[in-house]
Amino acid sequence: MLSKKRPRIRIVRRSDKYSQNAEAIANNYHLLILILVRLPVKSLLRFKSVSKTWHSIISDPEFSRRLSLDISGLIMCKLSYQVNKPEYGFIPLGNKSTDDAPFKYLDFFNHSSGLKVVQSCNGLLLCSSSRYYNNFNYDYYIYNPTTKQFVTIPLPSNLQNARIVCRLSLAFDPTKSFHYTVVCVRNPDPWLNILDDPESNYVSQQIEIYSSQTRSWRLSGKPFLSHVNTGFGGGLFCNGTIHWLGAYNNTSFYFNVEDEELRDLPMPPIPDDWEDLRRVLYFGESRNHLHLIEIYRPPTSRFSVYEVESDYSGWFVKYNINLDPLIVAYPGMVRTYWDPSDLNYYAFSIFYIVREANDEESYMVLHIPEKAIRYSLKDGSFKKICDLDANEAEYRSSPALIFLAYCCVGEFIQTLSPVSQQSRE
Repeated sequence: MLSKKRPRIRIVRRSDKYSQNAEAIANNYHLLILILVRLPVKSLLRFKSVSKTWHSIISDPEFSRRLSLDISGLIMCKLSYQVNKPEYGFIPLGNKSTDDAPFKYLDFFNHSSGLKVVQSCNGLLLCSSSRYYNNFNYDYYIYNPTTKQFVTIPLPSNLQNARIVCRLSLAFDPTKSFHYTVVCVRNPDPWLNILDDPESNYVSQQIEIYSSQTRSWRLSGKPFLSHVNTGFGGGLFCNGTIHWLGAYNNTSFYFNVEDEELRDLPMPPIPDDWEDLRRVLYFGESRNHLHLIEIYRPPTSRFSVYEVESDYSGWFVKYNINLDPLIVAYPGMVRTYWDPSDLNYYAFSIFYIVREANDEESYMVLHIPEKAIRYSLKDGSFKKICDLDANEAEYRSSPALIFLAYCCVGEFIQTLSPVSQQSRE
């Protein structure tokens, strides 16, 4: 009688099955990338140590271009007399928390005069020394607060030993390239403005461009005239273009970085009875939309948000704002010691206008005394985002007065985009 052999039964533990699946994913390069691009940036920084393959993928500049450019929050600078070491705060947006704050002080480089944020641009920060010391110019740096990488931006070689004032702006669009551009606006000749017309309010300027790809400067275009009150430091980058505001009509510019074309930026007219400088409460961009808020008449609780036309032919009213319900809910915004007709009667500042993919979800971030507020641009509803510190220095000197403690210096976007080989461990 033949004996029957019992069939061999292979027992597969669930944990073994999961391990096999994980190994299959880890060995599938393209599938792994699809998974990694959906993870938080902080997790990606930790996962670089998993293996050489993971480190190579996450460190690849092309991989960083595929990451989301969602805003994690807003970077604030605390208004203080301590200009040598500015203190920064953070307002979380979306599902972020205050734990995502990138820094409290800029200490990636030990500069004798301290460091400050000049401009925020798609995850990278243009920073400078807090004080100028070298022929009226500052030291400049590009800093990635997520990876802690930074690089020093040298001034054009012909300016390093000359008394020529220059101001820098950053242009960076990671969806197009992982390289960034720095635009310098400076005087072409240190004596030109004095010899031509010492009484004139217009000065001659020259643009130079620095590329992170070539690490060198070059001239762009011919010299042009600008008003002395046009601010060329830390311009606003939107749609591949840097924008600079002037204090009067016909004194603003925009510069297309790719085409290297400089043009006049038309602005809404200043009221005829207004004899002072432009009163700009907000100038910013979101999702490639350029926004402007100016208030010249009371009540300052009601105003319009303007958006520039896509062809720069003018501005149109995008939103109408009524903060009266907010003031009722937070009466501490009212400076009762001033006349209601005063343009500073209500204590608030506009930090940021956030455009969402669905415009009905777009909102505005306001700073009122000791609070940050989210205000719906659709229906005017509002809610508190977080509490903010009081302006202690001003409060000590005038405890009966109402002051705001912060100014907004830009958005914080987590990115792995490289800036250089220098890094702060």
